[in-house]
Amino acid sequence: MFNLVPDEGSDIPFLPDNNAEITREAATTVDLNGDWTIPAKAITVMRVKTGKFTVNVSINTLRAAQRLVVTFQGARAGGKETTSATRPMFARRNYEALFEAPILAISDPMTEIDWNSNVPRCGFYMGTIEDDLVPELNALIDVFCAKLGVPVDSVLMYGSSAGGTSAMLVGSRRTTKTGIVAVCPFLRPDKYREGVIAAGMRALGKTMDDYEEMMQTTPWRFNALTALKDAHSNGQDIRLVVGQNVKDVTTINRHFPGLWRRWDIDPEGGVSPDGHVMTLLYNSAEAGHGPEPVELSVPLWKRALEFFDAPLKRTPRKAGKKKTEEADAE
Repeated sequence: MFNLVPDEGSDIPFLPDNNAEITREAATTVDLNGDWTIPAKAITVMRVKTGKFTVNVSINTLRAAQRLVVTFQGARAGGKETTSATRPMFARRNYEALFEAPILAISDPMTEIDWNSNVPRCGFYMGTIEDDLVPELNALIDVFCAKLGVPVDSVLMYGSSAGGTSAMLVGSRRTTKTGIVAVCPFLRPDKYREGVIAAGMRALGKTMDDYEEMMQTTPWRFNALTALKDAHSNGQDIRLVVGQNVKDVTTINRHFPGLWRRWDIDPEGGVSPDGHVMTLLYNSAEAGHGPEPVELSVPLWKRALEFFDAPLKRTPRKAGKKKTEEADAE
């Protein structure tokens, strides 16, 4: 029941070969609360001054709907920098055949810089140590909702790998009902601390001591599980669907257990007793770590929409099941 399999007899819609695109940034910058419009029936790159940050976005209005899908980019490659390496990068900005709604794809400004490192660049849409990008992104999303005539409680987010983590970090801090789809997300910062995080701190001109201090004072900025738990503790209706590849050696044993233990979900997939989290497993050695295979995109999205649209359903916790000390520590 909680395994993802291709729909029998259904056609896979045409989807682009690449899950991400690198583009040129817009020639002009608009102010978040300025008097600007969104082109209809087009895919448009925009540059928006959101406050402390200036953020590159792509808005796809080819499909009108009473939803807005927001996509987050995963890691960008390390290595020698080129002009393209510092340009905006957008996840699934042209996936209207799948999402059937306007798509707001956001590029992480902290990965549009030279990290001078061979480690993949994952900014996790966190911003800098001093300035938190997430409130500005949620304000940006609300402005796009207003301009498109979409209710602010009809926002859905998608990301895979580090993009899934980012969707959780941003979505968990919204104050209105939000649905998040994260595929094979990173959930344990301690598991990539010495590589990605250390490189990111160097890129920001900071040290790991600065990072450790932030994790003590504002852990929700970097720990997706903490951010989501805080949202639920505060009574927010933030729903999460995680698609997990059992053949993804990167996350299945090191990250995924932190989710099903904390939310008391069957390790083989299921819904949490509080009704906020659903996990769906699939088996694809070819897909490995990253986005779900194309034949599972429609089943995943369909199951997610059903979960988000249904009334919140709570069930009793499993008798005798207790959280482990390891899960609490995570």
